[in-house]
Amino acid sequence: MKHAGLIVAAATMLVASGCAVAPKVQQEQAVADLSRYQAVRVSIEAPEQIRGQTGYDTTAAELRERFVANLKAKGKYSIVGTGTATDPDLDVRLAITDFHYVHGAARFLTGILSGHAVLSVTMTITDGKSGAALGSVDAGDSSSHAQGILGATTSRQVEAIANELAGKI
Repeated sequence: MKHAGLIVAAATMLVASGCAVAPKVQQEQAVADLSRYQAVRVSIEAPEQIRGQTGYDTTAAELRERFVANLKAKGKYSIVGTGTATDPDLDVRLAITDFHYVHGAARFLTGILSGHAVLSVTMTITDGKSGAALGSVDAGDSSSHAQGILGATTSRQVEAIANELAGKI
């Protein structure tokens, strides 16, 4: 009985940490040398059927926020923004192409019954002035039933994918 508290704490930490998310990344078009660009505008888009799904608004906002934060942390660009007011050198479009939202509480309480967390994003990079394509990268992740309550949630997928994509530019 003296170790019951330790066992509960260890189990809680294991469940809270979950399985690490390692998105599958495929470079469709090689990313050009972007060193001459100073300002970046980031936009998020998705088809209507994805925008209407539960959790889309939260996921899109979190993806934008985490991608911009990761890009700013890299310090390669003097201006990184999401609004239309900036006159960007570089346009980065993050298109959510596949999506099924799974909240952390749902994953913890119902395990595999909450379904697969699915998130796929295509990043398209274009010159902000000429519109010329500069690169394209796909990144995605899907949890599996074998992971049970330790399976990825959408929030963890967003974090991993935003970091991975920001590293490509």
